[in-house]
Amino acid sequence: MKRLLLFFIISAAFSYALFASDSLPFPVSLGGQAAKDGTPFAKVQNPVTADAELAVESKGDMIIVNVNPVTAKNEPVPGSTPAVLLLQGKTKTNIDKTMDGKKLPAGNYIMRVVSGGKTASILFTIK
Repeated sequence: MKRLLLFFIISAAFSYALFASDSLPFPVSLGGQAAKDGTPFAKVQNPVTADAELAVESKGDMIIVNVNPVTAKNEPVPGSTPAVLLLQGKTKTNIDKTMDGKKLPAGNYIMRVVSGGKTASILFTIK
């Protein structure tokens, strides 16, 4: 009976770990502020400037960042095109260094940082 109980406890713990939401699989900071883990998205508490420094603590050779403007419900703005940043062989850049060269205007955004097969999803505001 004890073995059966132990089996169920281990199964439940494994299932929780497998399906738990982890919006921040590696540390990310923006404008000197560490993103705080949350559900379903991590968040940078205070607004940042349009040229804020992005730092990603990941060992991946290539870090891909997609930045989308979001609505009040934290959903991507329909018809918007994401800004893309690539960090190849480095872990820091400024968010105004997008692939298309356009600065992000003031507003609310979601940033998806992909590195080493994992994705961090972070909400932030540009003032």
